[in-house]
Amino acid sequence: MIVTHDQAVASEVRRTVAIRDGRTSSEVLRRTEVDATTGLESQVAREYAMLDRAGRLQLPADYTETLGMEHRVMLELEHDHIGVWPDDAKP
Repeated sequence: MIVTHDQAVASEVRRTVAIRDGRTSSEVLRRTEVDATTGLESQVAREYAMLDRAGRLQLPADYTETLGMEHRVMLELEHDHIGVWPDDAKP
């Protein structure tokens, strides 16, 4: 296990767990894939948000800032996902 704030170090390991506000907020899993036609290897990273025991998750700050999400969001349950939108209602 490595504990670091250095993104260059974190990007060299297969699994990275991020902590924000004292809680586990995200997990990044990295793997090497080989292109079947070219034979070239590439690194693939996938970031996952973590759910806590109560079902809460922390959305990435750059996502919420980009969409102007503050204080509350609108949710909609679809058959295969949950939609999350900024609350555009004026207080």
